Amino acid sequence: MMLPLHFNVKDKNVLVVGGGKIALRRLRLFLEEGARITVISPDVVPEIAELSKVDKLNWQAKKVELADLKDALFIIAATNDSAVNEWIAENASENQLVNVASNANKGNVIVPKSVKKGRLTLSVSTNGASPTLAKQICEQLSKQFDEQFVNELEQMYENRANRKRNK
Repeated sequence: MMLPLHFNVKDKNVLVVGGGKIALRRLRLFLEEGARITVISPDVVPEIAELSKVDKLNWQAKKVELADLKDALFIIAATNDSAVNEWIAENASENQLVNVASNANKGNVIVPKSVKKGRLTLSVSTNGASPTLAKQICEQLSKQFDEQFVNELEQMYENRANRKRNK
């Protein structure tokens, strides 16, 4: 089992090995949170190439090497070759977070389906059993929280921040 938690990746090094649609989907999550992303893949989908052109990430058009793993806090192994993905997990240090897209049990981190509405973040995982089901559950849960709820939550946050400042 895995412990669910959220952590700050702003300005942290994230390595994405692979250049396909799954790699793109995963890297977008980290991009939105301000991570420094390096993509290693001989080929990438056009969206990743475009993000590289506009300096949103660093794309290195090559095969992954051991030295590439060294400085990453978080590694996403998302190639279309499960042996390469497993090699990445086996060669990462014990202090690195590794998500293996082709086999959730090979890494030490699962990326859950998540939805953000203002300050509310909902995350759902099936621990790799069914990403599709996790997506459906997350979407169903998110429908329960409308704009009024989001506004009330923001007000709660501001009230709490004011109380802390006034102590």
